[in-house]
Amino acid sequence: MSFNRRNFLRLGLLIACSTALGGTPLIAAVPRVLAGGLPLVNGDEAVLAFVRSYSGNFRIIGASVLGRIRMSGLRALHIIAEVNDPGRMAAALPGASFAGIYTEENTMTFALADVDVTIENLLPEVFTARLATMAKRSGNAFAHDALSYDPETHELSDPFGARSSSLKIVNKTFGGPAALAVALRGQLEARQLGLAQGEDFAGWKARVLRAIARASDARKHAKKFLQNLASLADKLPPGGVEALLRSRLIATALKQVFGINATEAIAAFKVLRATSGADTTNAAIWLAVLIRPEISNNPSVGAATLWLQSGTRFQVMRSRRALAQAEATIQG
Repeated sequence: MSFNRRNFLRLGLLIACSTALGGTPLIAAVPRVLAGGLPLVNGDEAVLAFVRSYSGNFRIIGASVLGRIRMSGLRALHIIAEVNDPGRMAAALPGASFAGIYTEENTMTFALADVDVTIENLLPEVFTARLATMAKRSGNAFAHDALSYDPETHELSDPFGARSSSLKIVNKTFGGPAALAVALRGQLEARQLGLAQGEDFAGWKARVLRAIARASDARKHAKKFLQNLASLADKLPPGGVEALLRSRLIATALKQVFGINATEAIAAFKVLRATSGADTTNAAIWLAVLIRPEISNNPSVGAATLWLQSGTRFQVMRSRRALAQAEATIQG
């Protein structure tokens, strides 16, 4: 495990200065006490105890809050922790009882049973600025991104009313590949949270996917789609990935970058799915169909296979598993 205190401190100072010079005044919703506290899942208490060992002020945030309130299938725990003493935090790491902790600058990630855990460790001024940003529409894509729960006081902040029966988009200013990333995340998290996509989000997503990928952005669109493919294929209902492939944006991006014909790829997936064992995931089969030439030639240098090594920590982990299965499927 590594811990770069210099990067940690520099990050804190840069964000703090940015907030002080150009930030928007915070208009925060008044937190309310969540009756009975946030329902926790197996392993949550152990993670919270670990964070308490070096931080006296932390929050569970975002989709992981709504997932627990709704007792849904979203298996993630995202925590931001205020760190007054980076040395104390560094000293706590060797005693952590979790296997496979991965640290990158100020963030720790690890899998605990079926829960993806992310802990962001922030200097006090950065922690305050982060909470302030979460209360602004410009700092969030969806209402649930702004959810913040204090495990010590049981206070819940929900500035945009995320606790409803449908996904609520609060910021539609995203453009280009960033808009595709938000559209894909919204579809995935709506499924995992057990929410209807909502007319507002569904209409916005449809407009994003109706666009034709411009030559200048085609590679970026293809990259975003492939980085999300493993999660989408394993979590969306049958036909979910197929519908995305038929969308004009993704179809034109893949055509320009890889020469892929979406209709032919869908047909090939169905044939390979029917002849593959149940232990082979849909994600692996989609990769075997969509980027077979790169996997067959040299997976270590192909653009698409290298894209699968970037993205969020958990996207990379799922993509690597799918890629390994795709290689085995192609090799027979």
